[in-house]
Amino acid sequence: MSQETASLPTDYSDLFRSHIVRSVARSASRLEAGEGLPAADERNQALHTLSYALDLEEIWPETRALLLALAPRMEQAGHRDDWIPYLSQGVQQSHRLDDISAEAALRWHLGVILELQSRFADAREQLELSAAQFAACADNRNQARALNRLALIARLQRQPVEASSLVDHTLELLEPEDTERAYCYIIKGALALDARTWEDAATCFNTSIAILRPGDQRRMLAWSLSNLGAALRQKGDTAQAIACYEEAIAIFLEVEDPVHLASARMNLGNVYLKAGDPQRALEYYRAAEPVFRQVQETLRLASIYLNIGMACRELGMWVESERSMKTSIDLFAQLELPEDVANVREEMGRTYRAQGQTGEAAQQFEKALAILRDTPADPAWIRSIETQLSEIRAAAPADN
Repeated sequence: MSQETASLPTDYSDLFRSHIVRSVARSASRLEAGEGLPAADERNQALHTLSYALDLEEIWPETRALLLALAPRMEQAGHRDDWIPYLSQGVQQSHRLDDISAEAALRWHLGVILELQSRFADAREQLELSAAQFAACADNRNQARALNRLALIARLQRQPVEASSLVDHTLELLEPEDTERAYCYIIKGALALDARTWEDAATCFNTSIAILRPGDQRRMLAWSLSNLGAALRQKGDTAQAIACYEEAIAIFLEVEDPVHLASARMNLGNVYLKAGDPQRALEYYRAAEPVFRQVQETLRLASIYLNIGMACRELGMWVESERSMKTSIDLFAQLELPEDVANVREEMGRTYRAQGQTGEAAQQFEKALAILRDTPADPAWIRSIETQLSEIRAAAPADN
């Protein structure tokens, strides 16, 4: 006689929900306990879990903890388009549940990713909302962090007055001992670089470094060192600039930050280019360019293609020089940065002039001047381009 087992009802939805809750808690605890970036399989498991957890409002506190633990690590590892949907869904969920502090934090992380992609208008929107929400929560420190990122965007969009005003407001919000003040001085130093006041820039970056040295914010310390390298390079202190970049590179390797590692390598290449070693500079540029392309960092791509073009010019690699500079122009134009477009056109003019193609060189100088006359560009820069154009015209044979 056959035996039959009793059929018991099973609530698979409850089992599934319990499994997701356990998976979320396990992933979050691993991230919070670990140092550095999670391994690929651990990261993929966390993302897989999030894809289900974000649909379950009842476990939002656990999901929020996992999202916020994963967010800085995903940015640091170079994730962009694949990570944005999770942040966006987290923003929507926190908004539905009226979790304003979580929404503010997730908008901050989303704004940072968008800024890194040079999607400045979208980044501004997220960071402005984040700052306002943190202010509503009376969270001065995180409001300041959002304002600092807005200041960075203003600086990247060549709006120094706005950037400076935002940084000053940030400093008012922060306690005297807060290490976030170091980021304020990074922005101030970057603005000084833009203004070509190298000593002021170095002072700001040294202030940032002094704040960060005693603590554990190694990544921000490396940012400060890399920026100090730029100021020292402009001051002509090549040896110290190289030392700063090499220390920054070592830290970026230590903390597993591939994108800023590539940026530091690009900047070290700039030192060697200025020091008259274009071949070594090109090696650093070629190591960095694929990283920027992979993470779609348009601004850094535009910069590195200009740098590659300049190094190739010094090496007599004319075709690649012109091709790289044309790509740089297209990218800067896409970002609506006219002064940067003018800068590349001037360098293209020099490239044509070095080949004896004075007609093409003159056209590039003329295009650069046409752009700069509608901007608040440094008059000395405009005069320099005018001088180069005048030299070409003076050397041209007179019409019969």
